[in-house]
Amino acid sequence: MGEGATKPIWRAALIGAAFILSAGYAAAAPVAPAVMVPALDLYVDTIVAAHNGALACAKPASPARDEQAWQVGRAVFIATLWANGFPADFVRAADKRLSAPSAPASCDDPSAFTFGGADNEGWQKTFDHPLEAMDLTPVAQPASGEAWSSIKSAIADELPKQSRLFECIAAVYPDVMPAMVHDWDEMIVKIGGKLVAAGLPRDEITTALSAAEANSLWHRAEADKVRDLATACQADQAWQQEFGAFAFLGLADHIDKLLPQPPADSDSDQ
Repeated sequence: MGEGATKPIWRAALIGAAFILSAGYAAAAPVAPAVMVPALDLYVDTIVAAHNGALACAKPASPARDEQAWQVGRAVFIATLWANGFPADFVRAADKRLSAPSAPASCDDPSAFTFGGADNEGWQKTFDHPLEAMDLTPVAQPASGEAWSSIKSAIADELPKQSRLFECIAAVYPDVMPAMVHDWDEMIVKIGGKLVAAGLPRDEITTALSAAEANSLWHRAEADKVRDLATACQADQAWQQEFGAFAFLGLADHIDKLLPQPPADSDSDQ
């Protein structure tokens, strides 16, 4: 099997295809994510009821009363669904239900006592169980909404500079364009994989990175405009400095710093 056949599906899907992420990492799984939606819909209702019941009925020292653990478990659960290609409308609806303020529960209602698992081992492990049962590895460090906003801003800020760089390279060094397009789009694909792995909304990743593809940023100039464009570009130092320092490839490093960082001792544990 050739190298291309072993690469994750997002590598093949991004360029020229608007970063099709609906299948994602889960494409190789025997059970498609959409098949699991009805069962997961039931699970979300059940765990919301369990959370409400725990707040009303659990003993004061119960792990089921730990709201921070609930929020962490909820974030991991939702991020894992995003990372594995579950339908966007379902993931968003599930996140909304899991993030809603708790509703009053009566301790006389049998459904109020469905928090038994969390009462014993806490919400984080309780949320992990259905993920692991579906052969999904929980996203241990989901990216926050604030991080995603910063990443989208970083991408948007870079696009005008990269568009100008493509424009001038095409006019002044046209023989370099194949390499430029390849290197830029390869970087965008790698960024996409990291954003997916961090559990960010896949449809939003699609929107942000489709706009960043080389063929979205650059279109070949009309023949009668190339000479004037080349003259203007030769007088413009900004793109030349960007090109000379390969600064345009720094976007990946910038985004890496905005994503959750692994524990400091993670390398030593391997």
